[in-house]
Amino acid sequence: MTVSTDSGVLEAMLRRDRLVVVAAIVAIAAIAWTWILLGAGTGMSAVEMAGGAGMAGMVMQPAVWTPGYAALMFAMWWVMMVAMMLPSATPMLLLFARMNRVARAADRPYVPTGAFAAGYLVVWGGFSALATLLQSVLEQLGLLSPMMTSTSYWLGGAILTAAGLWQVTPIKSVCLSHCRSPIGFLMTSWRPGRLGAFRMGFEHGAFCLGCCWFLMGLLFFGGVMNLFWIAGLALFVLLEKTVPMGLRVARIAGAAVAAWGILLLVTTTLQTLAAASNDYRFAIVTVQPAGPGKTTLAVGLVHVPDKRPVAGAAIVEAKTDMGPSGMAQMSGKITPLPSDRPGIYRFLAVTGMAGKWRLILGAKVPGEAAVVHGVLTYDAAQ
Repeated sequence: MTVSTDSGVLEAMLRRDRLVVVAAIVAIAAIAWTWILLGAGTGMSAVEMAGGAGMAGMVMQPAVWTPGYAALMFAMWWVMMVAMMLPSATPMLLLFARMNRVARAADRPYVPTGAFAAGYLVVWGGFSALATLLQSVLEQLGLLSPMMTSTSYWLGGAILTAAGLWQVTPIKSVCLSHCRSPIGFLMTSWRPGRLGAFRMGFEHGAFCLGCCWFLMGLLFFGGVMNLFWIAGLALFVLLEKTVPMGLRVARIAGAAVAAWGILLLVTTTLQTLAAASNDYRFAIVTVQPAGPGKTTLAVGLVHVPDKRPVAGAAIVEAKTDMGPSGMAQMSGKITPLPSDRPGIYRFLAVTGMAGKWRLILGAKVPGEAAVVHGVLTYDAAQ
């Protein structure tokens, strides 16, 4: 009778523990996804970033990497990793809590389970720090746009190819096998106490990192804050870790992604050889005074072979200086203005001095690999 009663009490504890752990996971994941949807402190929601509505023709200024901005980007990456990876870690956390309760029925399992999760999160925190550093370098090299997407088809193709090939490597298979067999990991790596739980979480998190780090790198291709890519990758990670044929799914997806990357590299090479960017030209349409030291400029972008106005180009560079007057060190400020018709890009130039000025522009034309550059001369208002 006592054995039956003790068994019933233990089962009741296990059910309660499961509810507590699941509730905590759901709450943390909900908070992380909500912060992502709100834009993770970037000032623009993830939905707006994914859609890019109203961004064509606008000049997005590169971010200034202050310590505060770097901390914000680190927090963005870390919370994003929590949102993406926590669902696939749920089976491991629940199993750990159950085994910990069975081993120590008189204690509460929540603290060791929290320590296990903390070790897991520390690993992804390290990855987030490296991702933040890489993002900073790519932005300063001009390979990542202010919208946090790759500006180079070469880089995009390389990321896709590398991520796809990683999916079929032996290291990926070993790491994925550990992630897919939580009971095996716990049986062979069990350590008692809170510190032991933290070490176990750290070790399992390292296997998870080895399994998924290159997949997370795909965000530099699709968009670091692109909601569709974030959700899609989170779903894929969950599937490859939980469905019966997860390893095969990982390899098939890897082959497809690698083929995509190789195709992108080949097409980029062909487009570059064609020197398509030479087929486009900027031309000043109107120059109008807009106040003391201010000039409104309307610039047309034309496809030279058929003289067709080019709409929807993304202006990636816009600056002005007094180079034509022999004073290139004198620079002004360029602010984008709404366009009044397709193929026309309007700017407000604040120069503070009349004279001959030059407008230096760079535009990313849809479907073209190279950036279109132009240097135009205009008379600034006094």
